[in-house]
Amino acid sequence: MGALTLEDVLNIKYLGKFEWSPSGPDIAFIWDDGGVFDLYLQSSEGGAPRKISCAKEDVADFDFNPVDGRLTFVQDGAVYSMLKGQSAPYPWFKFNESVSLVSWSPDGINLAMLREGKLALLDAGKNLLKEFKVPGRAGTGGPDGKPLAWAPDGRMFAFTFADEKKDRFVGVCDLEGNLVYRTIGANPAGSPKWFDANTLYYVVLKDRGTAADLCTVEFSVEGGRIKAGTPRVFYSIPGDGQGNVFSTTAYGSPDGKTVLFLLENDGWAHLYAYYRATGEMRQLVGGGHEDFAYAGDEPSWAPDSRRAAFSSSNGDLHERHIWIIDAMTGAMSKKDSLPGTNGQPKWSPDGGKILFAHSDVYKNLDLWVMDAASSGDPRQITHSMPANWTPANISVPEHVTYKGAQDWEIHGFLTRPAGFDPSKKYPALVWVHGGPVRQMRQGFHPLHSYAVFHAFHQYLAQKGYVSLSINFRGGIGYGRTFRTGLYRKMGVDDVTDVVNAGMHLKSMPFVDADRVAVWGLSYGGYMTLHAMTQYPDVFAMGINVAGIWDFTQWTRWIQSRRGSQGGLFVTYFGGFPEESPELYKIGSPFTYAENLKNPLINVMGTADANVDFEQLDRIVLDCVRLGKTYEAYYYPKEVHMFRWRTTWADAFPKIEREFEKYLRK
Repeated sequence: MGALTLEDVLNIKYLGKFEWSPSGPDIAFIWDDGGVFDLYLQSSEGGAPRKISCAKEDVADFDFNPVDGRLTFVQDGAVYSMLKGQSAPYPWFKFNESVSLVSWSPDGINLAMLREGKLALLDAGKNLLKEFKVPGRAGTGGPDGKPLAWAPDGRMFAFTFADEKKDRFVGVCDLEGNLVYRTIGANPAGSPKWFDANTLYYVVLKDRGTAADLCTVEFSVEGGRIKAGTPRVFYSIPGDGQGNVFSTTAYGSPDGKTVLFLLENDGWAHLYAYYRATGEMRQLVGGGHEDFAYAGDEPSWAPDSRRAAFSSSNGDLHERHIWIIDAMTGAMSKKDSLPGTNGQPKWSPDGGKILFAHSDVYKNLDLWVMDAASSGDPRQITHSMPANWTPANISVPEHVTYKGAQDWEIHGFLTRPAGFDPSKKYPALVWVHGGPVRQMRQGFHPLHSYAVFHAFHQYLAQKGYVSLSINFRGGIGYGRTFRTGLYRKMGVDDVTDVVNAGMHLKSMPFVDADRVAVWGLSYGGYMTLHAMTQYPDVFAMGINVAGIWDFTQWTRWIQSRRGSQGGLFVTYFGGFPEESPELYKIGSPFTYAENLKNPLINVMGTADANVDFEQLDRIVLDCVRLGKTYEAYYYPKEVHMFRWRTTWADAFPKIEREFEKYLRK
């Protein structure tokens, strides 16, 4: 086998949703293979996975019937099902609108479906479909958590919805489609979960998401109809006004007695247990680390309702390991020693095994299994990497630190070129992640958005490039103060963190100080635009992938799509544009457009749902008006993080060509 090729970069598969079958030992999971998302079944004992679907585009969701074990999934917008023991699925329902979510009731009788904002319920025994009328678009917006949750006895279900003004609420329907409860008020509600068959949990965000009330409402049956009681606040997160509440999702034990939350009361994201019998909220874990792995990671209860598995950076802020905690005593034990990121633990139905996702320096995210009781080595059961990704072809990144704005310590990972020669002078790149609530890791990131760029940096290492992936302020992993460090400082201190990364590279004896570039995706693209305009002499070039040029324009656009209840950036800017015009001006790269000196390359998809494509139009217009050196590559119908392998097969060579053009002598 030879050096890594672009084909090796593009042929990595990316893990999506995964779940145990109700009785084990099988696991269903979704793999993204070049933009096509298919469903697979995998035995926890190992062996090759079995492909279940045959999607043209995607399997959007799946769920197991908890009683008979049938596997139901959404393929290309239609609903398919496969009975336990069958060899192939059969098409079940197809609508004019595409289905995006399926969820079986706990009694295995009814299947709830969400399709383009509409709710439907299928009685599987009678094969009877009911359309539900909800006061708005179901499954839209809201705080963290899933958009639909069944009551444990299957009598009703909760869901999120947005009204005509796009304000966000929680509703509850019975099996006849009657709306038996909905939240009211100007504050957004979401994260519905059931503590037991009669008690619904949800959160109400306040003060533009900087504070929250954790609420419950009790249901009863009167005259054969379900009635909702008066909601009550059982716990409040006061917030400090300097950043959004981090998490409001509740993780209830199977017996309904204990609920886990991820709170930052001591300045770090730690597990807390709420004991319903006493009303006590108790901190279970403490210390200078965080008790989650990445976006989408969550703790998992054992069937005994006493123990929970969770991921934590306890011991190393740049790794995550699986721990088990006794929710009554707080006793903890570390379950794995795999270096890298280990997250999304899921107990097997019998409590004997723990399934989890793992990535590291050499491996992209894959499924692994370990025994819950013993300390034996975990076993890898899926394999997403092409054969040419051998240790010999990997340039292992090294952890580095440097001083950012206000002398804060900023962490990063430096990748040296293959066959590194310290006597040479190499071109170098600063890579800036998006979010900004993210954290780069030493190797393959657990999120596809950053794993693909890590793979590309490995390819570039074989082409003779140094790269530095940084964790600027605003990201996770280093506590609440670090995460909220952008408050009223967007486009200021975060840009200094990025620029100082460039200066740190220039100080290295093996880096050519005249050939250092900056690039990034989303917020990283936004940081690239700021760095190139505010500090025009630091970077020889920049590549902006889907970054924001004018934050006032973006805020108006996102309001038109998601309503006016605020969000992360409105919080950091101290309000909407009319309330804080000066901060929006400071925080928008176009303010400094005349300073742009070196080439600016821009890449974006026209169907981007996170950033309005008009941002790229504005960049081009301003560069033309001011006579700046630029390029703009756009991809019709592509999304924020490009989906299709064919798109990357076109974009990456263009990006490499731009690096070669401006960073090679």
